[in-house]
Amino acid sequence: MDEISKFSTFSGNEIQIINKLTSSKKDIFYLEEIQQYMPPSYKYTPQFIYRLKRKKILTPIKRGVYSFSPIAAQPTGWQINTFKIGNIFFANYKYYIGHVTAFNMYGLTEQIPVVTFFFNTKMSAEKEINYLPFKFIKLKEEFFYGIKDMEINDEIVKISDFERTIIDFVDKWNFREARGRVVARIKDNKCDLNKLIEYAVRFPKIRTRKKMGVIFDKAQVDERLTAPLYESVKNTALTSTCRFIMEGKKNKKWGIIVCE
Repeated sequence: MDEISKFSTFSGNEIQIINKLTSSKKDIFYLEEIQQYMPPSYKYTPQFIYRLKRKKILTPIKRGVYSFSPIAAQPTGWQINTFKIGNIFFANYKYYIGHVTAFNMYGLTEQIPVVTFFFNTKMSAEKEINYLPFKFIKLKEEFFYGIKDMEINDEIVKISDFERTIIDFVDKWNFREARGRVVARIKDNKCDLNKLIEYAVRFPKIRTRKKMGVIFDKAQVDERLTAPLYESVKNTALTSTCRFIMEGKKNKKWGIIVCE
């Protein structure tokens, strides 16, 4: 699309307001923000929003919230910063960016995340926004610890810190791979060991606490440090590192079968 044809489909008012939105260098707008860029006497906000949606300048994220693609970005549009979505959907709830999104960011896996994961206390859902997939996973409040603030373009988002991400990695990932990568980071002092043990003790899933126990022993962590973790699982039923598979080497201390 050449420059003339880009502008020929827009009215003078539309071009003026789009230029103002573009100069703000923002990729997400609330309806109230868009209205601030309109002339005080402008009476056709719903029609204006509708026209810009049809012309792919505005794309609804949720009611009253839109992603913005300036004229220069047409026809493919700008890609929004996926990390900002949590503040839109979970403004009054606890949430954090996690799973493969965080695993990759902290270098625990080379797998490139296609889906952006948000753990939250509101809802479970799968959404597609601007052709980008998102997965929202609802968890109980007891899972929400070890979360830090991260600044993205002057906006604060929530993400699991490194040690909390390690716990989720051991919980969700193939245990053999997770064990090797976490042991290496413990031995290389790449994480806060005391914090990692504290987070492991606090984690609600017994099976994951036991897997962390196996990992700490493999990394030759002093048993005096891991004693609180052992106390939290010592009288619990035998489980396995592989869900639904009870075959492998039994670790009597931690009460878990290690599937290789």
